[in-house]
Amino acid sequence: MRLIIPAALCGLAACTALPQASPTPAGSPLPPQRIETELNAHNQQIGQLQQQVAELRSQVSELQQRQQQLAQLLDARAASRRSTSHSSAEPAAAPAENLQEQAYQQALQLYRSGLYSQALQQLRFAERSGSGGRTEQNALFLLMQSHEKLRNCESVILTGQRFATRFTANPKAAEALYSVGNCQWGMQQRDIARVTWRKLIQTYPNSPAARRASQRIQNNR
Repeated sequence: MRLIIPAALCGLAACTALPQASPTPAGSPLPPQRIETELNAHNQQIGQLQQQVAELRSQVSELQQRQQQLAQLLDARAASRRSTSHSSAEPAAAPAENLQEQAYQQALQLYRSGLYSQALQQLRFAERSGSGGRTEQNALFLLMQSHEKLRNCESVILTGQRFATRFTANPKAAEALYSVGNCQWGMQQRDIARVTWRKLIQTYPNSPAARRASQRIQNNR
């Protein structure tokens, strides 16, 4: 007896005999669409970071400009304070100079009137070291002359030497040295007087005081 196998069963058997599809390996390359998506995302992140860097640079530049402005403001305020301090000190110095000039003028009148002791009283400020201005120089020289009129030779020597040392460029320095030498001669310090006069002649060779000193040395050899 012949068996008749249905066609459906034959088709099922044929299907089961076909090979199954193998899975995609783990290390296989990404599809192009996914690569493009990730690349676009990375480019977007890079663009955002570049924008942040640009913003930070702008902020740094603004901070540096602000710092320079603040530094200039501090310098300007410091200069203003120094200027204010200097200008406020000037009015205090001016009255002192005016008082010294007034005292000198009074002493000069007393000296010309022969009141040498009273002139000394007006010239006490010249005994202190000050700014070395014109009034102080004139007052110190007049102080020496007043002592010379009163024959206070020790004071003449001290004052004259001080004047000649401090104010070497003053034309009266030669006269001060001559007066110092003259007092030294009168106090029997003749060798010292010759040294003083030789210094006068060497330092101020063309001055009238140098000619008088040279004559004194020649006459007293």
